[in-house]
Amino acid sequence: MLDADVEISENIRLKYRYLDLRRPELQRNILLRSRVAAATREYFISKGFIEVETPMLAKSTPEGARDYLVPSRVNQGTFYALPQSPQTFKQLLMISGFDRYFQIVKCFRDEDLRADRQPEFTQIDVEMSFINEEDIINTMEGLMAYIFKAGTGRELKTPFPGSPTRTPWSATAGTTRTPVSPWSSAT
Repeated sequence: MLDADVEISENIRLKYRYLDLRRPELQRNILLRSRVAAATREYFISKGFIEVETPMLAKSTPEGARDYLVPSRVNQGTFYALPQSPQTFKQLLMISGFDRYFQIVKCFRDEDLRADRQPEFTQIDVEMSFINEEDIINTMEGLMAYIFKAGTGRELKTPFPGSPTRTPWSATAGTTRTPVSPWSSAT
């Protein structure tokens, strides 16, 4: 058994990653991610959503961050872009009649590194047609409660306090919530 309390440099941990991944903290993290992904799928499928998978290689589009480009061996001088998000495929799926879908998808953004950004991440992409704000809030609160229960074994009470259609709140400064009138501008 590896001693979880010993400080080891990141370079050593990465060099011997197969040993590092045996540490209880990392084992817990990997198992938690697995439970969260499984719970996400269970929840959405139980609500009538289908799971889709969109392509990883696509044509570059002029939006947001810079793309990571992958050269094509077959078509010399041309490149594929790794997706920043699955946004490019939303319209195609929606007009094709898939009005409730989700995917757990890898995304890539070639941005300057900051504490709150990383070049590769996984996101839950959810699309619903013919809905209102309350449908979105209820669906996402339900998902968060379901994931929290699967991950920790504890219940979250819904509806969450401060939901926009239930209480006039505005999210400001990250996680701080400040009551505002819907008719005034938040500062």
